[in-house]
Amino acid sequence: MSMIPIIALGSAGLYSVAMISMKYWWKLPGAGLGLLIIVTLLAAATLELAALREERLGIIYTGILGAEVVLIAIASFFLFGESFSQREVIGIGLVILGTALAWA
Repeated sequence: MSMIPIIALGSAGLYSVAMISMKYWWKLPGAGLGLLIIVTLLAAATLELAALREERLGIIYTGILGAEVVLIAIASFFLFGESFSQREVIGIGLVILGTALAWA
């Protein structure tokens, strides 16, 4: 079994942590949060590079971006109390569908 999907998901998770940290920056700026952003971005890019060594660019990009959309949507709902319009929910669903088609 290939580890590429797991590596891509790990990269997406780290990119998502960086994005969530950026959202908190305006409330809690500081060296620790800045360091977390830098470290998670570097780790995410490292995993992405590892995945790209074994798989095509389009597949990795689609997988990471699709997973990020879902992870960020979940975080924005639960951590920030943000809501989504019907159009946004449909868009998230289309991203999930597109990612599933690309990886099938």
